[in-house]
Amino acid sequence: MGKNAYSSALSLDALRDAWVNLFKKASPRSRNTTGVDDISINDYRGDERARLNRLFRDLHRKSFQFSDLRPHLIPKSADKYRLICVPTVQDRIVQRALLDFLSNRYADRLANKVSYGFVKERGVKKAVKDACDLRAKHGWVYKTDIASFFDKIDRALLQRALKSVIRERSLHALLGQAIACEIAPVKGSAATRIHRLGIKRGEGVRQGMPLSPFFSNIMLGGFDRTIEQRGFRAVRYADDLIFFASSRDECEDLARFCSEHLMQLGLTVPPIEPGSKSVIYEPEQPAEFLGVSLVRHHSSYRVELTSEQIAAIRDDLLKLGSVPELVSRKITLPKLGQVLSLRRNGYLAAYDVCHNVADLERELGKIEQRVLRRIYSDGIGINLAKLSGAARTFLGLE
Repeated sequence: MGKNAYSSALSLDALRDAWVNLFKKASPRSRNTTGVDDISINDYRGDERARLNRLFRDLHRKSFQFSDLRPHLIPKSADKYRLICVPTVQDRIVQRALLDFLSNRYADRLANKVSYGFVKERGVKKAVKDACDLRAKHGWVYKTDIASFFDKIDRALLQRALKSVIRERSLHALLGQAIACEIAPVKGSAATRIHRLGIKRGEGVRQGMPLSPFFSNIMLGGFDRTIEQRGFRAVRYADDLIFFASSRDECEDLARFCSEHLMQLGLTVPPIEPGSKSVIYEPEQPAEFLGVSLVRHHSSYRVELTSEQIAAIRDDLLKLGSVPELVSRKITLPKLGQVLSLRRNGYLAAYDVCHNVADLERELGKIEQRVLRRIYSDGIGINLAKLSGAARTFLGLE
């Protein structure tokens, strides 16, 4: 079984399929991003047949090794950064092929009523919709997230959980290698910033790898089963958790349950206190979950974007109203309209589950105009008041 599983999961056809899917799903901009080998998706495409054949040979000679991950620090706010770890293209192909094989073979075994993240035919929209339906029956909410989940995963526990679920022993070594992938060494301020994020060698699973979400569901599979066995009403998307209850006392019991059971995995949830990500919502309060809110409407609930959530989207888009910011992102003026359009369509697609998506659409139109005016007026120095109607139309101004 083991030999056949390895051969099937990493056949030349499987690698080709993984490569095609990787290329199709990558945005044009991300196709130029490189791993530690300095090879981008566009580079790989230039010689894809030879590269895939060589990768296939290395895998079946058992000479393949995953490379380190290239770290990219993305500014979130003043002195705060988000770390994105970029694997090499060939590592992404191998992990994607393994993920396709495992997802198909273990879909039924890993399926449960709690987990929605990275599960076929589920995802964010269904998680939000089902959460809204659950709240219609049980209005009290306990919402939390697992603190620094991916970075705190105990690799030994994950390895044991993986081996108990994945029966194909021939895949264990390669999966173990993926779990152990580390960030390539960096120096100076980048090293300091990564250290401040709490990332330690030998601990956690690095985000950005195709297999990372699969590993998260393996790690929390037992936790999900316990939730089901206890009859709790819950939705989990990766490290985001929301429970539905009939009283505050029940919410507090759920908080204790999460703390006690996750502690067995070396994981924690924040305590319920002001400013915490662990919150108890009363039935009349909007409950925030996965970037939207479950809002009381008459005798039921519906999904909405709150004014605060729309403001956060506005602030994010307005960053594009700065020439230095556009230059840093390699966005030229001819591309700006396309970038704004893609952002707008992306937000509308992501939030089309919201009852007030039309409000967001109107706001996005206003923001787009503000961005253009800032670029033309402050960035380039055009006196907009002196433009003719035709010139304003040409520049995309209303």
